Amino acid sequence: MSTITLSELKSLFRSLKLPADTKLSVTFEDEQANAEILKRKTAISAMKKLKGSGNGNLVSVLLEERQKDKLE
Repeated sequence: MSTITLSELKSLFRSLKLPADTKLSVTFEDEQANAEILKRKTAISAMKKLKGSGNGNLVSVLLEERQKDKLE
């Protein structure tokens, strides 16, 4: 999979000579969304490590809330 900018993509389309029935798939990613996912994974990992440290009830509730967030 390659990563290119929108201007590079435009230039590429201008230079291509493709048959009319050619199909393309384009995926757009939001870097902020990726950063948010990483933060959540880090938080979940930290909560799992804390689970046996005497804060078990609090951590269990937080983990349950994170699981609910994943399902939504």
